[in-house]
Amino acid sequence: MVIYLDYAATSPMRQSAIDAYAETAAQVFGNTQSLHDAGSVAFNLLKGCRQMWGGFLNVRAEGVYFTGNASEGNQLAIRSLLRGRGPEQREIVTTKLEHASVLTALHELEKEGYQICYVPVNSDGILDFKQYQKLVTDRTALIAIQLVNSEMGAIQPVMECAAYAKEKAVPFHCDIVQGFGKIPVDLSLLGVSSAVCSGHKVGGPKGVGIVWIDPSVHWESVYEGTTHQEGFRAGTVDLPGIASATIAAKEAVAEQKAAEAHAESLQRYFMELLPEEVELTGDKAKKSPFIQGMLLPHVEGQWMMLECNRQQIAISTGTACKIGAGEAMSAMSAMGIEKDVARKFIRISFSKKTTEQDLHAFLQVVQKSMSKSLY
Repeated sequence: MVIYLDYAATSPMRQSAIDAYAETAAQVFGNTQSLHDAGSVAFNLLKGCRQMWGGFLNVRAEGVYFTGNASEGNQLAIRSLLRGRGPEQREIVTTKLEHASVLTALHELEKEGYQICYVPVNSDGILDFKQYQKLVTDRTALIAIQLVNSEMGAIQPVMECAAYAKEKAVPFHCDIVQGFGKIPVDLSLLGVSSAVCSGHKVGGPKGVGIVWIDPSVHWESVYEGTTHQEGFRAGTVDLPGIASATIAAKEAVAEQKAAEAHAESLQRYFMELLPEEVELTGDKAKKSPFIQGMLLPHVEGQWMMLECNRQQIAISTGTACKIGAGEAMSAMSAMGIEKDVARKFIRISFSKKTTEQDLHAFLQVVQKSMSKSLY
């Protein structure tokens, strides 16, 4: 049986989510845009799902939209907010620790004439707030800063950053994918203008992203003339997927406190047994306990991932969306870690199903590989 330690990449679907998908696909097959009864039933279910997500995030439900995934959600939210800004505002403030989907969108926008301003981070991956304040000016069109980093779990001071953005009347976009369902997430408390999370990270299906944009913030559609979802995203919505993701999220939110306490316990156990030569990235007091990034002293992360796989243990060398494109290099470089050292990076991530025995098995593989490297 495989020991799965890569929940930050994806999670298995909950049985309740599978059941919800099958039931919706069989019974609620109408198009939400159709005016007949089958369409009305589908529309009402979609409306109910939006209301539930509004409750999960503690925001106005009319700002909730569904996309094909969180990566698409990030791109659409960023571009929609930028289209609502003035022509004189051509700077975007962010960090180099953002998800690949955000960094890719910003790279494209740079080619279109935007200036990307990166806030420096410290060796634990936490941004420099004073430098952040200096970078936000009257030329800033948008700020995009994630809540939880997917490589080492660093939690950014989003509430403070968003409050400052509000003072400067700049929209603030936040990727909360690695936070929702894991740590407390209240968007009204955080004060962000928009946020994105993902169904498959909390036991829902792949192919469902959830976006919230504050209805009081001006944005303009990327898709001219589209009528679906108030113009935010074109195309018929995947109602079975949305219903499934909503059921999974409901369970994740209900379990959040217990799951976080379990992850904190696992983190303590892991840190006690981790060999001294292995460097844990991030400050445990300022990071998500669900994500453990580490730098090995002896082998490249790719080798360790393959060795663990031979032992039926699934780990990662960084965000799955970056595989083949530098993996965790962007984050490691921003934290001041040399490229040769960054190649020795690996990541494990937990869920409520992870046990101390799972971690013990992983650590045994690490320790054996270190013993072999001495000869």
